[in-house]
Amino acid sequence: MSGEHYLTAGRAIDLLAEADAALAKTISTFTQDDLRHPSLCDGWTRAHVLGHLARNADGLRHLAQWAVSGHETPMYASIEQRNADIEEAATQPVARLRADVLSASDAIRTRLEQLRGRSDLNDVALSTGKRLAGDQLPWARLREVTFHHVDLDAGYTFHDAPPEVVRAGLAEAVDRLGHGSCPPLSLTGSDNRHWHIHGGGHEVKGRPGDLLLWLARGVEHGLTHQHPLPTMPRWG
Repeated sequence: MSGEHYLTAGRAIDLLAEADAALAKTISTFTQDDLRHPSLCDGWTRAHVLGHLARNADGLRHLAQWAVSGHETPMYASIEQRNADIEEAATQPVARLRADVLSASDAIRTRLEQLRGRSDLNDVALSTGKRLAGDQLPWARLREVTFHHVDLDAGYTFHDAPPEVVRAGLAEAVDRLGHGSCPPLSLTGSDNRHWHIHGGGHEVKGRPGDLLLWLARGVEHGLTHQHPLPTMPRWG
């Protein structure tokens, strides 16, 4: 993953505090019934999304330790254990799940602070096996919190996120889709920014937040295009 497309570690850490505060505000009013509401993640309820955010924070703390020490510390014991832990977290009563998310988020922010300003961090490996530069861990967490906050489908959208986070998300989405089976596309944002996948192709226009929602989750809202939109492959 090329860091040039994304936010610096320090900036991502700063924005993560804001993202966590926004998430905390959203879930502060959730009831037990609210947790059963379907999310934008296929097959997951809101409770699953929140359980994932808590366990993702735990896993990223392992990777942050690896980045600093150089001693390999896997994100999860196994994919099977990761999935089981999410399922278990999702069964918690609403107050306990909320506390789980908030405490795990506080813990990963504290650990990520150790990465600020460091130029000697080690590369790490995500649970997928993909290598990641140590200084990109803050962005990885910021992306998770922002995207999954939107996935809760509880009023928070990409339009509520800081524009620089949306731009970084778009850059990453375009980069990943450009290495996959996505058809050639030209994206034009309402802010007059342009992105091209596989050299460019049929043009899709819209607000950056709407473009990101489509690229990341396949949800079309407020986009302008002359040709039918393709079904987007999953990119992460």
